[in-house]
Amino acid sequence: MASKRMVLSIFIVFLVAFSVVASGCIGGGGGGSTTSSSPSKTTTTTQSKTTTTSQSQTTTSSQASSTSTQTTTTTQPPAQLTPQILEMDKVYVIETDKSVIVVGPKGENPTAQIPSGAKVIKVEYEVDEANTPSIESLMEAGQGFGAIDPAFFRDEHVDALIIAARRQTDPTIRTELFKALYLLGNKLVPEVILGQNRQLRVYWDWVKGRYYHPTLAERYDLISEDPNAPSVEIGIKDYKNNPETYTIATIGWPESFDPAMTYETFGWEIWHEIGDTLVTYWKEETEQVSPDLAVAWAHNENGTEWYFLIRGGVEAYDPWNDKTYPIDATDVAFTFLRVERLGHSVSWMVDSFMDVNHSAALTEDEFNNYLKEHPLIAEFGGKSKEVKSLDELKQFFGYSGETAGVFKLVLPQPYAPVLGVLADPFLSVVPMEYLLGDKYQEALQASNNGHDPSAWWNYLQQGKDDPTHQLMHQKPVGTGPFYVKDYQENSYIVLEYNPHYWNATSNPGHKYVIYIINNDAQSRINLFKTGTADVVAIPAEKMDTVKNLELSGFHSVVKTDILQPILTFLVFNTHKEPFNNPKVREALAYAVPYDQIAQLVYRNLLEPNYGPIPKPWPGYLEEGVTKYTYNIPKAKKLLQEAGVDPSKYKIELIYNEGNSAREKIMTLLQNVWSQLGFQVTVNSYNWPTYLSKTEHGDYDVYVVGWVPDYLDSDNWVGPFLYGATEFKSLEVTVSS
Repeated sequence: MASKRMVLSIFIVFLVAFSVVASGCIGGGGGGSTTSSSPSKTTTTTQSKTTTTSQSQTTTSSQASSTSTQTTTTTQPPAQLTPQILEMDKVYVIETDKSVIVVGPKGENPTAQIPSGAKVIKVEYEVDEANTPSIESLMEAGQGFGAIDPAFFRDEHVDALIIAARRQTDPTIRTELFKALYLLGNKLVPEVILGQNRQLRVYWDWVKGRYYHPTLAERYDLISEDPNAPSVEIGIKDYKNNPETYTIATIGWPESFDPAMTYETFGWEIWHEIGDTLVTYWKEETEQVSPDLAVAWAHNENGTEWYFLIRGGVEAYDPWNDKTYPIDATDVAFTFLRVERLGHSVSWMVDSFMDVNHSAALTEDEFNNYLKEHPLIAEFGGKSKEVKSLDELKQFFGYSGETAGVFKLVLPQPYAPVLGVLADPFLSVVPMEYLLGDKYQEALQASNNGHDPSAWWNYLQQGKDDPTHQLMHQKPVGTGPFYVKDYQENSYIVLEYNPHYWNATSNPGHKYVIYIINNDAQSRINLFKTGTADVVAIPAEKMDTVKNLELSGFHSVVKTDILQPILTFLVFNTHKEPFNNPKVREALAYAVPYDQIAQLVYRNLLEPNYGPIPKPWPGYLEEGVTKYTYNIPKAKKLLQEAGVDPSKYKIELIYNEGNSAREKIMTLLQNVWSQLGFQVTVNSYNWPTYLSKTEHGDYDVYVVGWVPDYLDSDNWVGPFLYGATEFKSLEVTVSS
C-alpha cells in the first residue's frame, strides 16, 4: 500500500519524496481490492450516501430503515468533545474534537452517550464475504502494502471508515473520518510509528535550482550546475562528474524498470525522469496539477467520467534499438489497463479508484460530438467552465497545438484526489506497439482501436511472467526528458538526455544523470568529498562529517529544514502469533526506545507522531491519542494481561541491508525485547528480497518509511490500515 511507497532510507538525501517501499510508494502501498484474473470480475457495490437529518440521533434513509442501525442516544449537557474511542464491540463509537463517528454492520443497535449538539456521522455496512479475499491469498500474491496494508491487518469497522472517507466529497466529513482512523490506528497498533522525518539533504553548492516536492523527485533537467564545478573521473567506464552530469551516490536498487511493477521511491524516481504521466506537478506546486501528456481535461457533473485530450507529436524513444513510437490515446488506455492486469501491489490505486475496462480511447471527432449533447466541466487555474466543444476546451486551457486523441477514464465512484493519483510515475504512459510487438495490430483490432480496452486482458498476464514486463524490466522505454542509457545491477545507472523528448531544449540543466550504488556509507561520503558525486545519501549520524567541506572554491550544503510527510515505522505481521493480539502490539509499542532512536540514530531529525497521518494533514491529532513512550514495566504488564509467555516466541527483526539507521533501530529493539523474554534475532536482506518478503508476509517485524503516493490523508490511512474488506453496501448518514 504508499504516497507511495516504501523507502530505502527516509533520509535519502536527494531522492524523490515518493520513494520506495514505504517511500508512497512502497508506495506507497495502497488499499484496495485484489486484482482479478479477468475483466469480468465482480466489483464491490459500494453505495455511499450522505443524509442530513434534523434529529439528534443518526438515522439512515427511509428506504433502508427496516435494516438500518438506530443508535440510541442519551443527550448530555453541552461539552467540549475529547478525542477517544468510547465503545468497541460490534460497533465502534469514536469521539473526535468535533463529532461522534459510529461505525458498524447494518442491524446493530448500539447505545452511546452523545454530547448535545455534536455532529454524528454514522457508517453502516454489509460485508461482501464472497468477494473479500482471504489474507492468505493476499500473502501468496505478494499484495502486502498493496491490496492490503503492510501488517496484513484486517478490521471490518476500520475498512468501512476508509471506504466511507474515499467516497465522501465533503471535506469536513472526510476530515472527521480521518480523525477516527488516526485514533484507531493509534489504539490498534498494526504499525508502531517511530516518528515523522525531517529531510536530510547533502550536496555541493555548485548545484543550482534545487526544489522539494512531497511526492515527486526533482526533474534533473530542471536543475543545473555552476559551469566552474570540477570535473572528476567517476570510475565507471569513461564517465565524468562534470557540470553537465548529475551524479548521485546512493544505496539500493529499483524494484523494477517497469513502471507497472515498481512501488518504491527509487523506481518512481527513475520513471519521473524517463517517463511522462497525463498530468504532473510543476516543481514545488502541490495545490494544482499541470498538463503533461494531457493538454486539457474535463469531467462530468458527478466526477465519474474524466476526459483527457492527449498531446500530439509525442514519441517514446527505444534506445535499445534506436527507434521511436508515436504516442496517442490508445497507448494511454493500454497503460492503465496493463497496470491492473499485471496485478503488482501498486495496482491497488487503479483497481480501487478506476474502471479501466470501461474506459476508452476516443478520436477528437467522437469526443467533440459527445460534447454537443453532454457538456462537461473543465477546471484549471482556479477557474471553472462548462464546455460544449473541443475548441472550447482547448481555449480554456490555452492550448492550440496538435492532439492525439482523447482518453476517457471511468471511475466507479467519484474520488476527490484522482488527479494526484494520475501524476504518479507508475502511470507513466508506455508504447503499446513496443510492448506487444507482432501482436500489436491484432490487439489493436481486438479492442476496436482502444474503444474496448478489456480485450487486452488476453494479451497480458498477471505477475512477473508477463512478457511485456520482462521486456520493460530489462529494456525500459519512455517519453520523458531522459532515457536509460546504461546500467549494471547493484552498481550504477546512467540516464542520458532524450533528444526525442516532446519538450526538449538545446540546453537542459543536465545531459546525464548517474546513480552510483554503494551500500557502505563511508564509501559514499568519500565519493562526495572528492567531488565524484554531487549529492549523497548518508545516515543522519554521519551528517557532521560532511559539514563545512570545501572543494575548488565550492562548499558542502547540509539542509534539515523541511518536515516531510514521511513516517518511519515498525510493521508487525498481525496474521502471526503473538502479533495477532492487540495487547501484545500495544506492549511492544511501549518497549521502543523512541528518544534513543530519534537522538542517536536520526540526530533529532525524527519528530514524534503516534498515528498513520503526518502533521499537519487533515485527520492528524495530538489530543486523545496514546503517546507511547519507553515504559518497560507497562510493556510487561500488558503482556501479562494478554496471557502471553514471551519465552515461547522467536522474533526475527529485519531491515534492508546497507541502511545503517535501520540496522541500529533493530539492534536496539533486539536488546530491549530480549529483556522482555522474547528470543530475538536481527537479519538484513537486499532491497528486492526485502520487498518480496514483506509483500508476501514472510516476516515477523520489519522497519520501513512511507512517502505518500499522492497528497491526500487517504494515502496514509488506506495504506496503513486497509484490510481489503469488500462491501455489498456502505451508507453514511450525518446529523447534528
